[in-house]
Amino acid sequence: MPSKDMRFDVVDYIIFALLLLFSAAIGLFYGFIDKRRKKKKGDGENGAIEQSTNTAKDYLLAGKSMGVFPTAMSLLASFMSAITILGTPAEIYIYGTQYWIICISYIFTVYLTATLFMPMFVKLEVTSAYEYLEKRFDRNVRLVASVIFSVQMIVYMALVLYAPALALSQVTGLNVWISVISIGVICTMYTTVGGMKAVMWTDVFQTIIMFVGLLASVIQGIIDAGGSRAVWQRALDGGRVEFFNFDPDPTTRHTVWSILFGATFTWLAIYGFNQTQVQRYLCVPTVRHAKLALLFNLIGLIFILSLCCGVGLVIFAKYHLCDPLKLGLIKQADQLYPLFVMETLKRFKGLPGIFLACVFSGALSTLSSGLNSLAAVVLADIIKFFYRKPLTDKQDLLYSKILSLIFGVVCILVTYLVSLLGNLLQASLSLFGVLSGPISAIFMIGFFLPWINSAGALVGLIVSVIVQIWIFLGSQVLRSEMRSFRLPTRIDGCTNLRENVTMLVNTTITSPIWYQTQTTSLCRTLIKKSPLVPFYGMSYFWYTMFSIFTALIVSVVVSFFTGFRKPESMDPKFIIPVFDILFPFLPERILSKLRFGVRYGQNSIQTDLKDKVQEQSSPSMQSSRHRMNTINESHSNPTYLHDEKQIGEAEWIVRTKL
Repeated sequence: MPSKDMRFDVVDYIIFALLLLFSAAIGLFYGFIDKRRKKKKGDGENGAIEQSTNTAKDYLLAGKSMGVFPTAMSLLASFMSAITILGTPAEIYIYGTQYWIICISYIFTVYLTATLFMPMFVKLEVTSAYEYLEKRFDRNVRLVASVIFSVQMIVYMALVLYAPALALSQVTGLNVWISVISIGVICTMYTTVGGMKAVMWTDVFQTIIMFVGLLASVIQGIIDAGGSRAVWQRALDGGRVEFFNFDPDPTTRHTVWSILFGATFTWLAIYGFNQTQVQRYLCVPTVRHAKLALLFNLIGLIFILSLCCGVGLVIFAKYHLCDPLKLGLIKQADQLYPLFVMETLKRFKGLPGIFLACVFSGALSTLSSGLNSLAAVVLADIIKFFYRKPLTDKQDLLYSKILSLIFGVVCILVTYLVSLLGNLLQASLSLFGVLSGPISAIFMIGFFLPWINSAGALVGLIVSVIVQIWIFLGSQVLRSEMRSFRLPTRIDGCTNLRENVTMLVNTTITSPIWYQTQTTSLCRTLIKKSPLVPFYGMSYFWYTMFSIFTALIVSVVVSFFTGFRKPESMDPKFIIPVFDILFPFLPERILSKLRFGVRYGQNSIQTDLKDKVQEQSSPSMQSSRHRMNTINESHSNPTYLHDEKQIGEAEWIVRTKL
């Protein structure tokens, strides 16, 4: 039980309450006041036009009226959850700074998303990202992917809500269920009432709170440690500084290879294909605005991750001679940050409250984003799949709000189930990454491989999910047989502990032999009893790449036996000319082969017309046509580089030739 001096005081709870009240106020503003203001403004000759914007599209996509800054902050907040704020410092404390170079993978992720994937979704004007899967494959692929996403997000939101409440309760005595219910109810309320605009503007506010809380922790931690040089030197002495681990072993937790390649694909699954992020790209007017939002989001990502890593270093600087985990002062690593805050910032009135708001701001942002994206996916991909009859716009809006409310309640209920898992909490969190990989795999197959058919895509998706779950369960069962990568810690400096652990210190650290055996045992490789341990023990960063590889192999095999699609018959707006975009400097003779027969620069009508021309032409004319086709096929996908006027002119030329 936490001591009295480790509890939040009245000022801290007031700051936490203000966070909830301000978030609720934003939802009420966009749910009622802003809507009435628009309605008044629309009275008169433009009234019908203005009122028509209060639709499901406006509710789910903010009427495509959001600016670059709020969109960037919302992109940042959606997956910078409370788990990130608590988990990243613990990662640095236990495993060192190798994780920090994930900032480089962020750069690759944002570049590939802004260049390849985001423009596709924006130009197709979808509400749900999974609409693309139906256009490219069929309704069944879309439905299965949507169901997997829904399960994934419900579990993830419950974990994001429960994990920080549990970590804080065990250190500070904060009641778990008061935290869970208050956050869940407030978040569900402003998301249901205010829609996407409320979600994104609360994300802005909550992101600022996260920055302030992390910055305050880093600054005060550096001051207490005696300066940044002292923090860095203690990290060096403790073996925490490592940036260039090139170990090719895939079971090593973090290496340059697993982070630069594995983490890039892991984050692509979020930024490239996750509905929560795709929905934000659709809230701005143009592709250019979306790219700017991604750029500013990248800056924020690097900054907030660096702050989290900095917090990890200052925590190690404080406990480098007295590890609270080894002493049993805390049970789990994610409690390190709350313990640090209560011992470091407690003397400053209000700062623990800012930390409390910082942690739960991450939970609020992730939860609200998840509720809104779930409403969009379930309505567009599941309800309309079974209902079959077209819904009116008023029905879409009503169902969207009802779904947001229902999923908010479901999330709170699932949080209770999560609380019963006990030690399986961390395993359940890993399940999120297991399910995101197969979804990203099927999108990549659709974008890049035109000959894969719908049967191949569906079987590849299902098999990839099954294999990933199999690996995940195997890793949990054989966890005790896998080698540990935890860096050594010390307790020989525990001289100023509280009275409740004084006896423990006096009876354990007096022997230097005991200390040596305990620190070295943490790094010892356990005997591998099962031959599958190396396979199950792969770093979690490789999961997404492995799922992509699995789905690719299966989809190619199934498509081969069921009949490959002809690339020349594909509508080019559903295929990304990846080599033309990323490697435009390559010779045309190479690029033409790397298009795999897809006729970029032509729509399906043009393709049919040109086929008829070739059938009716003389051999000399066919030769001329072949040269013209070669030129036309060198065009990039009109989704990216051509406007409607250019496409219209091309169609007019073809019709004239006929």
